[in-house]
Amino acid sequence: MDVCPLCYTKRMIVELGSLVCTNCGHENFSNMFNVNEAYTPYSIPISGPASYTRVKRFKKYLQRAAMNQSASTIPRDTWDYLLEGQPYRGPGNIVRRLKRAPKNVRKKCYDSLPILVRLLCPHINVPTLSEREKDNAMAAFFMLDLAYREGAPFVSYLYVLEFILIKVGRQDVLPYISRIQCQKRRAKYGTRLAAIIRDAISGGSLPA
Repeated sequence: MDVCPLCYTKRMIVELGSLVCTNCGHENFSNMFNVNEAYTPYSIPISGPASYTRVKRFKKYLQRAAMNQSASTIPRDTWDYLLEGQPYRGPGNIVRRLKRAPKNVRKKCYDSLPILVRLLCPHINVPTLSEREKDNAMAAFFMLDLAYREGAPFVSYLYVLEFILIKVGRQDVLPYISRIQCQKRRAKYGTRLAAIIRDAISGGSLPA
């Protein structure tokens, strides 16, 4: 079991890829993704086709979190169903409506929540990401991808997106993205992410 380096207790839990001491609050791995000018997504190599696919998928989720998405990407049946449920007070109302969607609504588009909130809740100023922040987020994902061992289970992209948004200081975006609610799944993904980070630090590819 991991021991806290500050208070020396063994009360460490995994939360969003970090080890957090429940006794004193110390967090390990909290400074891993302080991306700087010298470490951009364009300076980190992609190791192969599988890595390219992971990067491409994460970029799609990131772009949608940043509202770099056209309303035309929302299927007509999904859009019509959401329009029938107006008005909406916020993202929670939209998510609840989508969860009740009938079978003829083929795609629920949870990953498009930011653009849906902007279009269906004009009273809400949905936060977005600057180009620099998107570059920082992509660089953070590249670092995770480099540390990942092929063949091992990867982490949910939604969970990784939440983790990286926190690490780049954009917690304000979290209420407008689809987040994993199941605590068992969160614990499972947190353990996987912490293992990837721990391997990267022990191997010297990331700073301790």
